[in-house]
Amino acid sequence: MAIPVSRETLLTCCHSGAWADAVLAKQPFQSMEKLIEGARSAWWNETPITGWLEAFAAHPRLGDRRGLAQRSGAFSDLSRDEQSSAAGAAEATLAALADWNARYEARFGHIFIACAAGTPADRMLAMVKQRYTNDPATELSVAAGEQMKITELRLAKLVGAVPSPADVAARRTGQLQAHLNPPGESLRSPITTHVLDTARGKPASGVRIVLERAAPGSSNAWQHVGAGKTNGDGRVPDLLPPAASVAPGVYRITFDTSEYMRRCRDEHPAFFPAKPFYPRVSVFFEILESQVNDHFHVPLTWNPYGYSTYRGS
Repeated sequence: MAIPVSRETLLTCCHSGAWADAVLAKQPFQSMEKLIEGARSAWWNETPITGWLEAFAAHPRLGDRRGLAQRSGAFSDLSRDEQSSAAGAAEATLAALADWNARYEARFGHIFIACAAGTPADRMLAMVKQRYTNDPATELSVAAGEQMKITELRLAKLVGAVPSPADVAARRTGQLQAHLNPPGESLRSPITTHVLDTARGKPASGVRIVLERAAPGSSNAWQHVGAGKTNGDGRVPDLLPPAASVAPGVYRITFDTSEYMRRCRDEHPAFFPAKPFYPRVSVFFEILESQVNDHFHVPLTWNPYGYSTYRGS
């Protein structure tokens, strides 16, 4: 039986008229999977940038409790629910978030969009600071990816989708793994990394790292999923929240080696070149549906003139 979807429901999920019309034109949808597939295709392939901006503009600013309280309707009700994790944040954190929201809007011309469900205000603040450094074209794509995440969550909630047997099985496997963890052994980030400086023969500390996932349905958009800096052992143990499973897909992990090399040159000016040959290193890897309960360690061995990677343990 086809899943009934109205224009009103679609606009409550994503307030872009062009997108809603493109999705309606793809009916009927025989399953939730087909609806999500159609929604993704309409967003990435048929909605113009003006349609993306229309969708962004409908959202309240993250952390703006007063502005959110003044809104009404189904769209705003969902926004309140999604931002509930930030409701009890300290005033100083919310003030900083408001300040960075304003900076972001001045730089990019639209509000800061992030899938905020379950995200505390301090995490939102870290996200807007990190994304502020993106160039406008990259950030537009990242924001569009976040909007699609929000859209998919809302579609599942409003349409009342029933999880597929595969989703149920994967989630149940993750729950069992969590229960079977040896006593005293806690969950960890399902994706971890470390950086080894082979020129100096020691861990590379303070290297900025960003983890992204290819946006489903798009050939060139990436969704930000994690970030961090290597510690004194050259590791980032908390790249993702602790979990027993991870979403399948193609991932890109990017290491900012230029800033690290500048610090190395300050210590060893005779050895390290003035300009990095590799200003950054991006490693791509794919996690299959059958691997979502595995752990993935993706390290980098680096020197000024070469690097390598492998799947570690």
